[in-house]
Amino acid sequence: MNDLRFDWYPSLSSPQLEERLALLLEELLKDYKPGRGVPSRDTYEASYRAIGIQLLSALYAAHHPHEAVSMPKRSGSYKKNKLGSVNYSYRNTRAVYEKLETLGWIKISQAGKEGSYTRIIAAGDLARAFDEWGLIWMLPELLAKNDCVALRDVKRDKEGKPIRTGKKKKTTKIDLEVPESELTDQHRTNLSYINNKLRQHSISLDLNNEHLLQLQKEMAQKKKEGVEDSYRSLHFQRVQLTRIFSRGSMELGGRFYRGWWQSLPSKHRPHIRIDGKKTIEVDYSGMSLRIIYALAGQRFDSNADPYDIGLPQWEGLGDSRRKSVKKIINALINDEDHVFSIPKRDLKELKVTDEEFRLLLVKKHPLIEKELSSGIGLKTQYIDSQIAEAVMLDFWKEDVAVLPVHDSFVVPAGFQMALEASMKNHFNLLTGSDISLEAEVVKLDGHFGLSKGEILELEAAEDESQGIVSGIGSWDDVADNQRRITNKYLSSWDRWKISS
Repeated sequence: MNDLRFDWYPSLSSPQLEERLALLLEELLKDYKPGRGVPSRDTYEASYRAIGIQLLSALYAAHHPHEAVSMPKRSGSYKKNKLGSVNYSYRNTRAVYEKLETLGWIKISQAGKEGSYTRIIAAGDLARAFDEWGLIWMLPELLAKNDCVALRDVKRDKEGKPIRTGKKKKTTKIDLEVPESELTDQHRTNLSYINNKLRQHSISLDLNNEHLLQLQKEMAQKKKEGVEDSYRSLHFQRVQLTRIFSRGSMELGGRFYRGWWQSLPSKHRPHIRIDGKKTIEVDYSGMSLRIIYALAGQRFDSNADPYDIGLPQWEGLGDSRRKSVKKIINALINDEDHVFSIPKRDLKELKVTDEEFRLLLVKKHPLIEKELSSGIGLKTQYIDSQIAEAVMLDFWKEDVAVLPVHDSFVVPAGFQMALEASMKNHFNLLTGSDISLEAEVVKLDGHFGLSKGEILELEAAEDESQGIVSGIGSWDDVADNQRRITNKYLSSWDRWKISS
């Protein structure tokens, strides 16, 4: 299920939600009676306010994708400042929950068994209000500084081997306490600064309602078929990032996660709009492999394609097989436990056996043969996360929006050259090496579902005056007179920006 725990949604601020919250607080405090040992009315009100706005925000954010909000039933799930627990009073959360039930503002979509989760959705007058508001932009509360950085590992047995369960033999991730240090504090400070900038922008999609629904359906089907858990429902309000380190080490992983745009299939990311402006995505070419070469003190030609491993009739950067080759190599360099086997569907597409692929790979990259199965991938991720942080700080300090997608970035299209300069500069500073970059195309709604190659062919065939996908006009607001869900989202941000 996609349903998120209620406290994992961003807490939102808007006049509409504040009006609802005021009604809820009035009902909650009606029965308050002061007494000896009883907390003050102000204390109760502050607690109810925090819990109430969190629950209302979660219900609203889940309403438009037609999802439920997950509520833990056990009192043990609610503990202040305990890792993994809900950071609210259980008693007060239950009081808010029960008052929402009394008001008819929620209903249970799926009852949880004892000790599990109950899933709730907006109902009655609250649901009708959400429908009337539609999908509008609301200012998210700034993520707490301590929540900007997380540390994880996987459950292991006594011998230190990952414990794998279920038919798919997946590992279970566990959260660990983040060790305090000057560097950790700097990570938190930098990301809190970035998040404060991000939350004040409108990050949406240039798609009509039909294409938007088609995209959501496609993403849901991907998850149902068991593809990697990288596709999630669209929650435009989830724009703030968390930097997640891995394997219990603050020098492994460290990439930036939880921005909603990161869940989009790559072919649809060109539809992203920042404050209504067209965007461009620029990607590092073979970043992980190039970092491995740099760590080994070896040089790799910045203009060479590290994913060209000698497959017959290779068509360069536009080869349809390149995506599978990249995915397999990245899996291999992260395979520290030596359990990865190349998926049969990829072998079928590439027309090679597992052994043949590995032989081609070693032939292409003999200098780093040992590293390809050493699990060095998390070390390269730490380096690319340092580069990503530096690039983002470059742009946000100039008040230019930039969205990270691990080893690529999305910016307003007019800033493509500045982005490429920053990416190359920081890669060189961190690794001492040069690197090539790949830019995506700008997509309009009419290009939905088309590949980069198909769009470039279309551009070549069309009269240039039609402005198919070039950066021309990238500073203009998206012109669209159709009635769109995303139009209302953008216009509500425009009103906030003018009034703020």
